[in-house]
Amino acid sequence: MSVYVTVGSTGFDELVTAVCTRQFLQSLAARGFRQLCVQCGSSEDLFTPPSTESGAFGIAIESFDYTSSPQRFIEQADLVICHAGTGSILEALHSRKPTIVVVNHRLMDNHQSEIAQELSRRGYLVSTAVSGLADAVASGAYSKLIPYPNADPQPIGEILDEETLF
Repeated sequence: MSVYVTVGSTGFDELVTAVCTRQFLQSLAARGFRQLCVQCGSSEDLFTPPSTESGAFGIAIESFDYTSSPQRFIEQADLVICHAGTGSILEALHSRKPTIVVVNHRLMDNHQSEIAQELSRRGYLVSTAVSGLADAVASGAYSKLIPYPNADPQPIGEILDEETLF
């Protein structure tokens, strides 16, 4: 089984650092994952996976900075972990892949947090902070998510309207 992690077109230093930790990799291995593909964006210099096979818990790890076709990686994944950018969230949900969204709490006026929390409340994804990522994987809650309705933009549109209207 494989995991695709994406930070989008910019960077998310904390997320890239978190996916290299022993706790995160151990959580993946315990859930049966054997491949990890990380799109790092401008945080690529912080991507430092374990240097030994034993440190990676039998997980094959690859990374790259950016791709113009993320959908290819999403389709190959059994689990998508992404930042809380609306574009990344929608790509994962429309592919009907179990999705864990990691909110970057350092962003000012963080509407991404509200969107991720509401979609999580509706059962479409798991929303977490970086500090809770390994536990979100270990819990397996992503395997019990409700598939996002095909070609139905209404739920995300409603959330965006609620969060952006004064």
